[in-house]
Amino acid sequence: MNIVDDLYASYCSAIQALQPEPGQQLVVALGGGADSQSVLDLTLRYREQHPELNYLAIHLDHFFHPDSPQWAEFLRDYCASQDMPAIVESLPVDLLNRHSKEAQGRSARYRRLAELTDDNAIILLGQHLSDQAETFLLQLKRGSGPKGLAAMAAQAPFTGQRRLCRPLLGHNKEQIIRYASTREVPWIEDDTNLDTSIDRNFLRHDVVPLLRQRWPQFEQVVARSAKLCAEQQELLDSLLQNDLKQRACGHCFQLTQWQSLSLPHRSALLRAWLQQCGASMPSQSVMQNLLQQTTAAEDANIQVRWGQQQLRRYQNELYLLPLFADLKEYYQHWDGESELQLPDNLGSIVADPQQGDELAISEGTQLSLRLLQPGDKFRGQGREQSRSLSRSLGKVGVKPWERQRWPVLVVAGQIAWTPQLGVNADYQPESPLRYLHPVWLKDSGASK
Repeated sequence: MNIVDDLYASYCSAIQALQPEPGQQLVVALGGGADSQSVLDLTLRYREQHPELNYLAIHLDHFFHPDSPQWAEFLRDYCASQDMPAIVESLPVDLLNRHSKEAQGRSARYRRLAELTDDNAIILLGQHLSDQAETFLLQLKRGSGPKGLAAMAAQAPFTGQRRLCRPLLGHNKEQIIRYASTREVPWIEDDTNLDTSIDRNFLRHDVVPLLRQRWPQFEQVVARSAKLCAEQQELLDSLLQNDLKQRACGHCFQLTQWQSLSLPHRSALLRAWLQQCGASMPSQSVMQNLLQQTTAAEDANIQVRWGQQQLRRYQNELYLLPLFADLKEYYQHWDGESELQLPDNLGSIVADPQQGDELAISEGTQLSLRLLQPGDKFRGQGREQSRSLSRSLGKVGVKPWERQRWPVLVVAGQIAWTPQLGVNADYQPESPLRYLHPVWLKDSGASK
């Protein structure tokens, strides 16, 4: 079988394994290199035999290269010449320090691909056998376990019911170049791929060729090891499912009888839960710190941060939370009638006579919203003495990190009202009086 027929047979096999239904979307994630251009060409050939599917190509330009606008225009024109519906968009990325530019671009592309495609779309990626070997070695360099060493799957679930498909994963770069050349498929050469200061390029140009020279089947053997690691990870995930069902509820994780489990069991369970929540994986050092802290005394104030998320513990439960903005200085006047939007996904304060606590205020008195501060006192209705507002909220089940972001309504310098506890019995308005009924409408991000 020649290379043109060989790649097409692999492509057809990969698509048919997913059993696409009439009208289902087949999307080519288009970068412009020989890999994705070959996938596009294979898709055009497949379309001739399977017109019942919906076809689309998507190119997203991060402006990482000065010539990228010209590349985007070339891809738009090429797709038009092949009568292939295409979306070509600019997708700038706000780069974060200490994060790979390539990884940030990839994350942004995947998010946008989910937004631009049908919920059950099959998204075709151009990664190949040589990419698989590089990914395996990069994960090995990072000290990854079976999940990382599994590298890339030929098929993988994406968001919703979407699937990622890599139809060329069994073919190396040289075979794809031969295919594209034989089929006279035009492609773009990105000179940044020659920059060996980038780890993947260093492996591609300086390491893998040397390994292939010594062991010609190196990439195929690495792919076999990656497949074995994937099978081991799949088995582990399956065995952990029952534990997860008993312990995990959304972004909350039960620590009951936690120390009766072995350390590897605990580590695997936490990683499986974090993955289920869609969190980025912590480094090994962060995971070790987390595992140590989960066995601390129940009243210990656990807080472990990595990336843009954190884990906190309350009583015998772990909570996965985003990092919160520093709102110590937040202070906002309120007219007592219109909706007051609170910062950082905390929701809003509204006046609602049907649901709110009745609060008497003097005419013309200034109302202000701030968040709980250390030293705030509050006396509940029917109580003889005021006590710490934070402790009072703790008594009704408000978690420590929620208390630090808890709204407090101040009237003429006095704490007058706070959600869940109601009106402060120490608050004394002057007459003449009017009444308002404050309510806190919490966003879902307020406490998680």
